[in-house]
Amino acid sequence: MHVLYSGFDGLDLAIKTHAPPRLVEELEAGKAFASEYQCDARTVFNGVKLYIGGSGRRGGYAYTFHTGPEGAIWAVKKPKASDPWGIHVSIRSRALALHGLEKVRQDLEATCDKLGFRITPDGISVSRVDYAIDILDPDFTLDPNSFVVHSRMKLKTHADLAEVSIHSHSGRVTSVTLGKMPGRQVIVYDKREEVLQKHKHEWPLIWNEAAKRLGLAPLDTTQRENSQVWRVELRLGKTALRNRTSIRGWVSFYEELEAEMIKLAEDVSLHVPTADTNRARWPWHPLWTTVAGATKQGLFAHEVRVAPEFVHDADLKQKQLEFLNLVAAHSVTLAYLEGVTEADVPEFLENMPGRVEFFLEQHRRDLGTRLSEAAEKYGVLVGD
Repeated sequence: MHVLYSGFDGLDLAIKTHAPPRLVEELEAGKAFASEYQCDARTVFNGVKLYIGGSGRRGGYAYTFHTGPEGAIWAVKKPKASDPWGIHVSIRSRALALHGLEKVRQDLEATCDKLGFRITPDGISVSRVDYAIDILDPDFTLDPNSFVVHSRMKLKTHADLAEVSIHSHSGRVTSVTLGKMPGRQVIVYDKREEVLQKHKHEWPLIWNEAAKRLGLAPLDTTQRENSQVWRVELRLGKTALRNRTSIRGWVSFYEELEAEMIKLAEDVSLHVPTADTNRARWPWHPLWTTVAGATKQGLFAHEVRVAPEFVHDADLKQKQLEFLNLVAAHSVTLAYLEGVTEADVPEFLENMPGRVEFFLEQHRRDLGTRLSEAAEKYGVLVGD
């Protein structure tokens, strides 16, 4: 049982400010473009790359945009004097994992400054924070009946993460959630399975970098027996942050969050069942001892040493592979429809480039325009 990662996995903030008029104009134009072409509109504002979405968001937010694969997701209201909290920011797990909270916070403040968001000392309100611990343990079996809840929290089990096709485990519990947002919540789930299903390339890189530091063999995520990683997430939502603590801005966040996360890991715990009818007297499961230890070692430390460009390269290669698979699959279908036999497939493929070139030349829109459209949709993958 080894901790391969411990760190922040998500952070939501409200900012007490309004977008300046020039940015609002840029967002309005980008939103119209994105809505028409069904892809993010790319622009640069005061040196910040923006990928503007085609819709707003619930809560009165007229515009949404992000700032790249590791950038935050921003929601912006139209300026209104009666509503001073005009900005919402969701910081994603990849940025937090690769750079750590402090670097992400500095980047956030720099971005606010460039975008013209003027922030007062009381202008930050934390509305959600998630903390994650990834544990390598191929022998662990998730048993929802082994949790003990010491506070008024609801328990539900689910297996909504689809099993990887190469590993069929009928009836195997993959996730247990305790509590409900926007209060306090704990979730334990099969992170390896989610990573494979959703192609989250950063996590195998992060895990293997940690495994190397721990003197472990590299993880082969195609083999569950040596790469089974379980994630425990401790989550505090807006209600918990307001009613249970006085966490508001950055100062109280750094001062009080660790104690609150430690308490959450004690209020909900995983145990080893015994004959004792009092579940609270069951001993803690070693996995939960590991979780509690990781939480107490300091939430704000950051040990990941994976270069972001390695993750970007993995993203790009995955997208290239997806399209190559599509080309191959459609080529086989076309060969069948044209009556091509298996023996004649090599000749069929040899003639394919010329046929594709002909259709590109005959298309109603010129090639340059179509490449520009591809750039609008996928440029974020290549850093354009």
